[in-house]
Amino acid sequence: MRMQRNGRIAAFALAAVIAGACVAYLVTRFEWGAAFRLVRGADIVGLAGAALCVHFAYICVRTLRWQVVMRDLHPDVSFGSLYWITAVVVSLAILTPGQIGETVKVELLKRRGFGGRLAGLGSFALERVLDILTVAAFGLIGLAFGSGLSERYPALAWLAVLLLGAGLAALYYLGRTARPGAETGWVALLRSGTGTAPIKAKMLALTVTSWGLVGLGWQISLHMVGFDASFAAVCWLVSLVTFGTLISFIPGGVGIAEVLTIEAMITMGATPATAQAGAIILRVYALIGIVFGLCHLVVWPFLRGVSRGREA
Repeated sequence: MRMQRNGRIAAFALAAVIAGACVAYLVTRFEWGAAFRLVRGADIVGLAGAALCVHFAYICVRTLRWQVVMRDLHPDVSFGSLYWITAVVVSLAILTPGQIGETVKVELLKRRGFGGRLAGLGSFALERVLDILTVAAFGLIGLAFGSGLSERYPALAWLAVLLLGAGLAALYYLGRTARPGAETGWVALLRSGTGTAPIKAKMLALTVTSWGLVGLGWQISLHMVGFDASFAAVCWLVSLVTFGTLISFIPGGVGIAEVLTIEAMITMGATPATAQAGAIILRVYALIGIVFGLCHLVVWPFLRGVSRGREA
């Protein structure tokens, strides 16, 4: 217990130092006046409408992905019950370090009577591995076709390849079928929630679609401040910022996401003011997703109450 507590304190201290250093860098390195003028000139109402539509589609795809694997164990699980959990937990997970808050959906599903924690954690682990594979592939695609950085920063390509390899190894471990009776205990329970090969293929297709929607949302947001980039370049930006945010373990990636976005966009040809405006507008986009989750969180108890009343 003491070692775990010290580990959490050390992780929190490291995250705080990184966040503080990034914020100090942003404050001292850039002039934000021109960036805020670009943001004020953007069609915020149009961005909000587009962001809500894209985020709703993203949540629906993520819900369907979860339902695909859950129905292997519980054929009666409905899209509606999973949608509300996904809309709240996934939308608000950005506020937690490393987006680890998304694991809450496992506990919520267990309380509804759909399986145990280990099988649910197996499904969640599979989802996260597929996310890593997809985002790493996005990084490789962007480096190869959209960003023009493969020659300047060859290490980025190798890092994406390593992440892709690690994801494939984890996928193999989760999906490996042991001989009958050769595997028992928590590992068997964990793997029981990962589904069959056809299920994994469907989930991978839905994972790619969901991250494609993220890329579309970012592309629309950056267009609002006058930065037009190819979809491949935006995919690379999504990959870079996502991995940077997750590895930093800073809630919301505060500071580090902005630094990575600005520096990447400048390297991609944006002016410093446009790059800073891009970082701001992407933070606005993320805020819209959080508001989406909060609205669902407020409405959800009332819907559950109505459902219980009908059952009574």
